[in-house]
Amino acid sequence: MRQAGRNFLARCMQSGNLEVLFRSAVSDLFLGGSRLAGMETMQVGAAQDHSAAQYTVSMMLMLRDDFESKNKGLQTFHVLEAAGALTICKLVFHDVIQGTWTHMRRLPMVNAENLVCSSHACPSRGNMGAIYRSQRYGRGWDLNDGDGGAAHIPCVHCRADYELILFVHLFD
Repeated sequence: MRQAGRNFLARCMQSGNLEVLFRSAVSDLFLGGSRLAGMETMQVGAAQDHSAAQYTVSMMLMLRDDFESKNKGLQTFHVLEAAGALTICKLVFHDVIQGTWTHMRRLPMVNAENLVCSSHACPSRGNMGAIYRSQRYGRGWDLNDGDGGAAHIPCVHCRADYELILFVHLFD
């Protein structure tokens, strides 16, 4: 029975089933498969308009240290945000990682080098962690809460930083 299930999933992957590709990519990225293969598979799903794959690629690119990757991730983030797709993307991603895998091996982390906003003139820069804690613990933030309380933040770069914090905490 176990082999039949693997054969079925292999056939689904070969046929290009986007949900199976997405789940396989999440497994590779966060459970110990090949991170490079996981990112490549995730990008295939993103290129075929799988919004949760686009969201994941966006977050992973913005977590990198180089400007070009951050900018590419920010562009995708902005498209998803403008389309109002962030909530559904988070829900799909959260369901995949929380539904079956409780012992993630490779958790993404946010640190000062990962932050997208680099403007010294931005009044909200560097405050996204405090806003996240206030929203989540102060009023009981829920994953289904649309923007999670970030709609009032005028800087798109800071909203991206806030989203990175949300993304990392989806693993909690």
